[in-house]
Amino acid sequence: MELTTKASAKRLTGLSYLGDTVASVKHRKAGKYGELTYSLYLAPAKTSGYEVCPGRTKECTKFCLNESGMNTMTTKVKGDVINDSRIKKTKLFFEEREFFMKWLMFEIKAAQNKAIRMNYNFSVRLNNTSDISPLDFVLDGKNILELFPTTIFYDYTKVKERTELIKEYSNYNLTYSYTGYNLTECEKMLLNKINVAVVFKMIPENFMGYPVIDGDKNDLRYRDDNGIIVGLKYKRTRNKLTSDIKFVIQ
Repeated sequence: MELTTKASAKRLTGLSYLGDTVASVKHRKAGKYGELTYSLYLAPAKTSGYEVCPGRTKECTKFCLNESGMNTMTTKVKGDVINDSRIKKTKLFFEEREFFMKWLMFEIKAAQNKAIRMNYNFSVRLNNTSDISPLDFVLDGKNILELFPTTIFYDYTKVKERTELIKEYSNYNLTYSYTGYNLTECEKMLLNKINVAVVFKMIPENFMGYPVIDGDKNDLRYRDDNGIIVGLKYKRTRNKLTSDIKFVIQ
């Protein structure tokens, strides 16, 4: 496929868009902080047939936030339209990378121009329900961080090696995620001033000897101080939480 215009992209794929600046409540919160965030939601784990979460555990797969919030509410009314759309986008990423990237760049540039008109800061989060390296978002030999060198990109990751990228790219920010099985790695990250996200039933003031901030107030992780724990309150999904689930501090 070849992308010529946004209209042609819609016609060829049946998709209205790849990402958006108002795709979720947490990104709409950014407006309170003078920020516009472009966010991309893909089909998590291997639901599309392609693995997008290489560091996942069985628990995080079972309780993935893909099955919460607006997606769950929409499914009750309209069926799996959101999940079907995310699967189609994910397949497009793997099977038509050049087409996908040209469309993605078009949308990011449009969102960035909107932020300029609004006199807002601008950021991008490509992995809302995935954990793909930004080095895989590539076009004409350049990855997305190189294509937009002055734009802030941020993500959460369960892939410890991914944190090496923040040394190479000043426009990339990462928060490492606690899985319930990687406590030693989390401690190393904190000692190296890399923040760690932990899910709690109730967010405390301190954990593991480190201060905890409320990560649900906004999603702008690149603005956080270094060497802290980002507390995220557990969100209900379609599966019931039980006391043996390790990634949630209960």
